[in-house]
Amino acid sequence: MRRLAAVLVSTLFPFSVLSLASQSALADEPNAEEAPPPAAAPPPPPGAVLVPVDDAGRPQQPHKQFAIIANPLGVFLGRYSIQGEWLPALHHAVTLNPFYDHTPVKVTANGVETDLGSLNGFGAELGYKFYSGRKGPNGFFVSPSFLFASYKSSMSGYPDKSFTSVGGALDIGGQGVIGDGFVIGGGFGLQWTKTSEDIDTENLNFASAVIAGGGTRPRFLFTLGYAF
Repeated sequence: MRRLAAVLVSTLFPFSVLSLASQSALADEPNAEEAPPPAAAPPPPPGAVLVPVDDAGRPQQPHKQFAIIANPLGVFLGRYSIQGEWLPALHHAVTLNPFYDHTPVKVTANGVETDLGSLNGFGAELGYKFYSGRKGPNGFFVSPSFLFASYKSSMSGYPDKSFTSVGGALDIGGQGVIGDGFVIGGGFGLQWTKTSEDIDTENLNFASAVIAGGGTRPRFLFTLGYAF
């Protein structure tokens, strides 16, 4: 029996070692069934124009870099303005909004409203706008800005008074570019201003109180314009 066992071990042991070695070698060799790595794309020929594509592989149109936008809601406060936007890079815009304010000054006393005159002035709003869209001035946006204005009050029975107003604002909202470039959007924000003169606005009408009183005020946006 011992002789028979020795013969079996001496016969099977070489085949076992050979089998393990073969499996190890096969594991180190590349799988012949696996597809070879894709060949690198050849470089474009000289003078070729490369067209960027979107995530779906479609040709990507260049974003619109300029927009002219108006907010008709400002007319209810006596503000007439137009905003220009320049997008030097996708998603990022520099905004400039020059405006002219003209609003009547009315005082209410004992339930009687008296028209005293008007407030007139010029100003501008300089800001930055981040858009989430890829067409240019479109998508959700957030926009901080700086405001400066100079006013003059002309009221009967009172000497004319000049004052300045400085402050800032933060707006959020959404805007779309429709068709070839029509722009429509909306949003809301908060505005804070400080005037150079302390003016009692308790009995003034709303529009003149916003201009002359300063402080923190809400503001609403309804934008119409054109992008190109």
